Amino acid sequence: MRGSLRARSFFSLPCGPRAAVSVERRQHHGRVVSLTRRRRLKPDAASAGRAAAARGRLLVCPTPLGNLEDITLRVLRALRECDVIFAEDTRVTRKLLQHFDIRKPLRSFHERVEAHRVGELREHLDEGKTVAAVTDAGTPGISDPGAALVRTARAHGATVEVLPGPSAALSAIVLSGFECSTFRFDGFPPRKPGERRAYLQALASEQRPVIWFEAPSRVVALLHELAAVLPDRNLFVVREYTKKFEQQLVGTATEIDARLSKPARGEFTLVLAGTARHAAPGDALAASEESGIRAAAGLLRRAGVGVKDVVDALRLITGRSKNSLYRLTLDSSD
Repeated sequence: MRGSLRARSFFSLPCGPRAAVSVERRQHHGRVVSLTRRRRLKPDAASAGRAAAARGRLLVCPTPLGNLEDITLRVLRALRECDVIFAEDTRVTRKLLQHFDIRKPLRSFHERVEAHRVGELREHLDEGKTVAAVTDAGTPGISDPGAALVRTARAHGATVEVLPGPSAALSAIVLSGFECSTFRFDGFPPRKPGERRAYLQALASEQRPVIWFEAPSRVVALLHELAAVLPDRNLFVVREYTKKFEQQLVGTATEIDARLSKPARGEFTLVLAGTARHAAPGDALAASEESGIRAAAGLLRRAGVGVKDVVDALRLITGRSKNSLYRLTLDSSD
């Protein structure tokens, strides 16, 4: 029909990241004409990936607490492939890197330089770089620098990853054998004697285990304060965890103070057992049963039977869980 347009071909040309030019060729009165129009395009997955890469990455890398064999393959790869490493103490981290033959730029990151380093982090992320964050030992951000870096990177739209690895706090609560379905981590207890005593007095009714880190120069004072304020509460102390002279102690604060190597040296992690839950009148039978289990466990322990064998034997008799029997067996040695 005269004046009609018949489509002959259609194709698209790229025109910028979010648009394209559509070119349609048609035949009109025996002549080929081209009609063009723009249409919007949705960003594809590759474009989104490039945008995320442009904002960089922050990798939070746990490091060994004392035994270099505890470092993970993922952390080693992250340290080898990153662009720069932010370290709590560059002298400590440099020894770790030298051991694994890793050569990367090091920048110190601690309280005194936090504001300046946060600005540097933004610059690295803007350039699409990968920044690794490490502390002297353990997982950054747990009573150590690191939280400010995570907040900054996330606010900047960067990718943030925390790699699995060592944590003295979690290891200590498991080693303690205390009931740990819930627990609290309070970092370092107060330093000043008056504040520390008031803090410990407030824990008299705390039913959850409480985990602390403590410096060797203050750990004995903490034990003396615990002996005065909470004399009957069980305590677990691990010194120099994963190192050659690791020491584990369970008992009251007075008992541990008597057995602790003096002068106190090394890194200390402590777990204070939660107070016993008050039994309701209907729980009298359960309380009586626990008392009997403690007595039986005490007899076996005094006869030289190991804790594991005591727990296994009592489990066959009572049908209770290993965790609860382990706790009662430890209580029996008090």
